[in-house]
Amino acid sequence: MTPGYERGVRRIRQALIMLVLMAGMTACATTSSLPPPERLQHFNASPDQVMQATMATLAERGFVIVYGDHALGELRARYASRPEWRVEAHVAGDASGSELQLKGWQGNAALGVGDFDRLTTDIAERLGEGPLSAPASVTP
Repeated sequence: MTPGYERGVRRIRQALIMLVLMAGMTACATTSSLPPPERLQHFNASPDQVMQATMATLAERGFVIVYGDHALGELRARYASRPEWRVEAHVAGDASGSELQLKGWQGNAALGVGDFDRLTTDIAERLGEGPLSAPASVTP
């Protein structure tokens, strides 16, 4: 083989390796399209009561309800900030009450289930099922 030919093959090989590495890094940098984790919370109240309490609690916190359907038990709300917060709620009845399903995003990042702790506590308080709603027991 001639020296010029070997040099050309080496450059092509280096370019191909570089392309493979760049493609691998690009694949790692893209965000996945996985749905956000869902927070499930059970309440003893009826689905309509849970929906009303959820709407009132979100509105009290400054969220704008952009869609709400009591018959379907669906609710979407947004909070105007940078980045914008979006929350979706679904309420379904079960044998002993209702189940509230929450999921949300802050910009393009999904909210974790722990981000809904204060919201679900406030909803429970509004329904009379929260930790501060229980009758107080006095111990001597």
